[in-house]
Amino acid sequence: MNKKILEQLLLRGLLISPIISILVCSPLYLVRVEPQITFFKLWFNLTLGTLVCWGVQIFIFSFFKNRGYANWQYVLCFSILLIAIMLGTNPFISSSNEFFQSASNISIFLFRFSLISAINLMIYLIMDLVYTQEKRVQLIEENATLQFSNLESEYKLLKAQINPHFLFNALNISKSLIKTQPQNAEKYILGLSEFLRNSLNVNQKSITLKRELAHCQQYIDLQKVRFGQAIQYQVKIEEIHLEKQLPFFSLITLVENAIKHNSFSEEAPLHITVQVVEDFLCIKNNMKPKSGVVSTHTGLSNLNQRSEMLSNTKIKIENDGQHFSVKVKLMEL
Repeated sequence: MNKKILEQLLLRGLLISPIISILVCSPLYLVRVEPQITFFKLWFNLTLGTLVCWGVQIFIFSFFKNRGYANWQYVLCFSILLIAIMLGTNPFISSSNEFFQSASNISIFLFRFSLISAINLMIYLIMDLVYTQEKRVQLIEENATLQFSNLESEYKLLKAQINPHFLFNALNISKSLIKTQPQNAEKYILGLSEFLRNSLNVNQKSITLKRELAHCQQYIDLQKVRFGQAIQYQVKIEEIHLEKQLPFFSLITLVENAIKHNSFSEEAPLHITVQVVEDFLCIKNNMKPKSGVVSTHTGLSNLNQRSEMLSNTKIKIENDGQHFSVKVKLMEL
């Protein structure tokens, strides 16, 4: 039994013992008026006796709980305790109250036995309640810690998916540029190197919107090396939202999806708009689906899981056939 439970039991023993004594003494004085000094003496003796019962009960309770003994073993020890208390104490009640002086020994014995049994049973029930409650709280805390560890591990696995997924697409673009636009390939690869260096420097689960926007702008600059004015990227966000948090790589994942899955040209550009709508970061683009591109939904699925872990809110996806938008919950930290 841990220190916290022992402290709670001792505190309850100190607080409850005087109350139990008053409850025991009071009925005696409802039927017979006694001098106050006699009442105080009886109350004091009962309080000390109850405190002794608490101490002994805490010791044996802790002993049996720590060793995992069966309940019947505790009941046996409990019965032995009651007998020991009966044999080892003087009938102080009879000497403290004239009402008992005329009573028979059997009556006094039965009264003492009933009183001691009731007090010890009450103490046991209180201790068992405290122990059960603390164990329940302990199990909840351990379960929460385990869940957090699992979520932490799962989040690291999800985060580990991001860079390989992005890098695979980036290398494909590099290969395409080397073949079709060799004059821009070197510029793209240098920009990609700088972008990946900045990506690897972020170790947090979440990032401020301000940093994510700056990071995404680097990505857009990379894409403009290849596509030029065929990509129109616009940010409409007030400054009050810039310190809010969102999962790392959220914006880039959604912008990358828009570029990957749509056909566009300088005559018919891809319009990507980023704005805040009711505490959600909304990324919206016009749609002209590219033929032959099969989506694995890895990016959206990964982002949805990370968003749910951090903000307990799933991403919102809207598609009306003309425009595609995704909303990610912004967090106040």
